[in-house]
Amino acid sequence: MNEVKASLYSKKKSKLNIVLNVLIAVIAFALLFEVVFATTYSGIYVVGTSMNDTLTGAESEDTAGGDYVFVNRHAKPDYGDIVVVFTEKNKTIIKRVIAMGGDRVKLVRGQLYIKYSGKDKFVEVEEAYVSAANNSSVSDQNSFPWVNNKIDENGYLVEKDCLFLLGDNRNVSLDSRGKINVHNGLKSSIPENFPVKNLYGVVAGWSLNNKNFFSVIHRYFYFDLPKSLGLK
Repeated sequence: MNEVKASLYSKKKSKLNIVLNVLIAVIAFALLFEVVFATTYSGIYVVGTSMNDTLTGAESEDTAGGDYVFVNRHAKPDYGDIVVVFTEKNKTIIKRVIAMGGDRVKLVRGQLYIKYSGKDKFVEVEEAYVSAANNSSVSDQNSFPWVNNKIDENGYLVEKDCLFLLGDNRNVSLDSRGKINVHNGLKSSIPENFPVKNLYGVVAGWSLNNKNFFSVIHRYFYFDLPKSLGLK
């Protein structure tokens, strides 16, 4: 009888050890994946309305309602990519890559035209990601560049090793269009360059496609292990 009990106890202990070993392996794998994942990707909480309707931004970093996406810190930017860059004040902004060094850009009442580097003519660019409600045709902000109260038909030449960035919400976005200076009643654009070296990362396509899921996870279950370990 004692031998039967010992045998049953031994089997239970063996099963428990298996369960514990599997659990430890799963936890170890999760920790390893999190650390390895963090060497390439970083999470970004979207604040502000400049990327509506593609991305929804919260009113501030401390309020709910913003999308949460991941950026690949090692990816090279391409036309149409959404990127995060550092500004001169060392703050991060999230915008879309419209043009690159050597390209010429102009906006005519919200319609985008680009003369790509090495080409002779401007081409009209269709932007499905920009809604009519976010791209007013009567806003000075949505015509660019201004020179002495007129749109410069030659466009703006993007500097070498720089990115020309625009927000999808053209009515409010502060981006490569910079500011409009008014002097003696004449409007002129003061563009802002974003050097490629200031790039923080490119928003991953899989993250953008599943932004609702990641935003919910971030809102209710977010736990940044790499930060808790002092990793950046």
